[in-house]
Amino acid sequence: MAIQLNDRDHLIFKLIDEHEVLLEKHISWFIAGDDKPVLIRDRLRKLFYLDYLLCHRHGSKLPWWTTPTKPLVYMLSPMTRGLSGFADNQDELLSNDFQRHHLEVANLRMLYLVAQKDQQICDFAWKTIKAERHAETGLDAKATFNCGGSATRVGLVNNVQTESVKAKLDKLASSLATENIEAVLLISRDEQDKNALQKAVLEFGGDLATKTFFATHQELYRDGIVGVGWVMADGQKAELFKQGEVTFMPGVAAAQSIAV
Repeated sequence: MAIQLNDRDHLIFKLIDEHEVLLEKHISWFIAGDDKPVLIRDRLRKLFYLDYLLCHRHGSKLPWWTTPTKPLVYMLSPMTRGLSGFADNQDELLSNDFQRHHLEVANLRMLYLVAQKDQQICDFAWKTIKAERHAETGLDAKATFNCGGSATRVGLVNNVQTESVKAKLDKLASSLATENIEAVLLISRDEQDKNALQKAVLEFGGDLATKTFFATHQELYRDGIVGVGWVMADGQKAELFKQGEVTFMPGVAAAQSIAV
C-alpha cells in the first residue's frame, strides 16, 4: 500500500536525521512548536509498516522512563535516507549507550519546548550538534531563548565521561570563545557524576569555571529547565533565567517549576 508523503512526514524524517533516534513523544513536541503537541502515533506506525522508518524497543530500561515497557525508538530506514538525501546510518544506532545519549539530548530540547508552551521562555531556537562538529566543539547542542529580556545563548553537554574530562574541558573552553554562546550547561546522569564534573571544572579555571552550570537529568525532569536549581562549579546556586540574561545569584534557588 503506497501513501503520499506530506510536508509533516518530511519534517519527521528531518528531525530523526538530526537527532539520530527519537521517541514518539519527542517527535510530537518537535513538530508542534509552541502549540499543543500533536498525536502522531498512527502516522509513525504507518511509516514504519511501509519501511520509511525503523522501529524497535530500546534494549535496556532507561532510568528516566516511567512506564513498565521499554520505549519504542524510531530511526530512518535506508530507503528514506536515500529518498531524502541524508547520509548513511551510523554503525552505533542499535547500541543502547548511543541511543540513550541521543534520547537524553532530545529530552533537553523537549524541556525547552515545555517551558515555551508554559510561557516561561519565548523565541526558543535549537541546533543539534552532530558527530563531526561535536568532536570539534565538545557540545551536543546549542539553544537560544528569551526569558524576559535579551536573547540568551547556551551550549549544552550531556553526560561527560569523567575519564575523558580534561580533553572535553579544553574543547568547551574554546567553544565559549568561538561558538557564540554565553554559558555551558553540563547535564549529568547522577549526583556523583555532577560533583566530579564541578570539581574538574573548578580546577580547570578560567572563563569555564564561571560560565558553566550543572544539573542532573532527574532534577531537570522534576523541576523543568527553568525551575531547576542550576549550580556553578563552586557549588553556589545560580539563576539562569532572570531578565533574559545569565545572572549569577549566589544562595538563591530557582523557584519556578514545570510539569512534564
